[in-house]
Amino acid sequence: MLNLKFDKDIFMSYPLLSSLFVMDFSLLLFTPLIRFPIIISIVLVFGLVYLSMFFGVKLNDTQSAK
Repeated sequence: MLNLKFDKDIFMSYPLLSSLFVMDFSLLLFTPLIRFPIIISIVLVFGLVYLSMFFGVKLNDTQSAK
């Protein structure tokens, strides 16, 4: 069974990337209200996918090292 634990120390060690992740997620959450152009929406989705994969790898590395 997959045991997922949220390690906030990983997010605190990368303050710029974690703030970009929160900002990007919140912008995409309210996209129907803001109505970005399609190019900006694609860039925001790409950034969210990149940051999700980055933090996923970092969290997986710390769990496998323990």
